[in-house]
Amino acid sequence: MSRGTNLSPLGLYRWDETIFDLMQIPTALDKPTLIDNLLAETAELEVLYPNPVVFKNLVGVWSAKQIDIWNRLYATTQYEYNPIENYNRYETGSTDGAGSTTHSGTDTSTESTMYDGTDTVTHSNTEGGTEGESTTDRLTNSGSDVVTGADTKGHWIAGFDSTPSGQDDGLVKQTRDQDDATTTTQYGKIESGTGNKTTTFGKTENGSEQKTYGQTINKRGGLTHGEQVQTTQEGSHEIHAHGNIGVTTTQKLIREQRDIELFNLYDIIIEDFKMRFCILIY
Repeated sequence: MSRGTNLSPLGLYRWDETIFDLMQIPTALDKPTLIDNLLAETAELEVLYPNPVVFKNLVGVWSAKQIDIWNRLYATTQYEYNPIENYNRYETGSTDGAGSTTHSGTDTSTESTMYDGTDTVTHSNTEGGTEGESTTDRLTNSGSDVVTGADTKGHWIAGFDSTPSGQDDGLVKQTRDQDDATTTTQYGKIESGTGNKTTTFGKTENGSEQKTYGQTINKRGGLTHGEQVQTTQEGSHEIHAHGNIGVTTTQKLIREQRDIELFNLYDIIIEDFKMRFCILIY
């Protein structure tokens, strides 16, 4: 049988019905159903390997590579869920709602204060020396005051028709009085003096204070927690939250479910077979 012969998978199967014996498929599928549909859909296509022995072995090798993928695809068709819900959460747990509380032991608190020794305070003051003041004044007089000059007084008495001559001529009519005085005083007296005042501070005060702390205070205390609380409770709860959370309408969920229902693993395997073993030229 030459390479140039136009031979389809159906023709090769009629020549040798064992060409699919090495083919692996998911156990949930029916192999005769798969083979019959495969031959029907590829009846007008030319097979890539017209030699039945080569074809049989290559189908076995190829299916061994694909079987894991087909099994996982089949598993997706077995999920159980509500197609019009997009939220499904389970929560289980236990709550210890019933039980008992036990108290045992007691709390003990102790405290003691101890005083030891006394406090001592000592003072000492010392005074010495005297305070005093001394003053010394010295005053010196020298020189003298000199007065020069004389007072002159004259009286002229004359008749109304006579000229005074400066002498008393016995006339009783006074026509003019004159009083001349000239006095000069020269001060030559000088007074000078010196004085000293000295203050002596000789008094000294010294003071000191010393305090000795001889008293000691010791405090001791302790708290012992002897009480123990033990609680035992029992109970359980379970929460199942599900439904549509509102991000997708129920109608859209139904349309997506229809697409899922149209998924057919037989068609997937047949399409994989065409791509691998058929010449897709019509």
